[in-house]
Amino acid sequence: MLRNLRVLLVFSLGLSSVAMAQDDASASKVETHQSPTPFWLPRNVFIGTSFRNGAVIPQLRLQWEPTLFQDRHDAWVAILEGGVAWAASLPGTAVKGYDVPVSSYYEHTVQAGFGYRNHRESGGLHWGFQVTGGPVFYGAHFTNVAADKRVAGLVSGRVQLGYQWDAVGLGVAVGYSEPFMLKRRSVARDFVGGPMVGFFADWR
Repeated sequence: MLRNLRVLLVFSLGLSSVAMAQDDASASKVETHQSPTPFWLPRNVFIGTSFRNGAVIPQLRLQWEPTLFQDRHDAWVAILEGGVAWAASLPGTAVKGYDVPVSSYYEHTVQAGFGYRNHRESGGLHWGFQVTGGPVFYGAHFTNVAADKRVAGLVSGRVQLGYQWDAVGLGVAVGYSEPFMLKRRSVARDFVGGPMVGFFADWR
């Protein structure tokens, strides 16, 4: 009789443990954010402006964000970003102390890296950061010298902070881009990269 009671007690405890584990798993599944967008589609857009040595350069960057690790609201993501930019305003000269008027400037880039996203439920805080790097294709036209078209490297960091509406987070993003491997003879080199500020939308 005592042995049967022990077996029954062990069996009951086992069932209770399984039920609790299932409840915990169900709760975790409910609380864990699941992206409504497939990883092969864009999940983030940044519209902003960078500033460098008197140049004002509007930026448009589109991101793909495959998830590397997800734990409820916290996610680490891989980032592939493509960006285009054209100057809206330029200084009177590209080289200080010399008469080198600039008529146009562009700056396009492809970046890869990683980022962190904190995605709360609808009506909550949304924030994150990222670090990426890759080539930058830039060029400028001048009124009295030959056009300058180059390829260099660019490392970028950005922080985003906003509010979550349903599946979309909207807010403000600020960052900085630092070029490297710039050619010394490049006339447009002083316009590459710099601080940036703008707005983001994230629907991962």
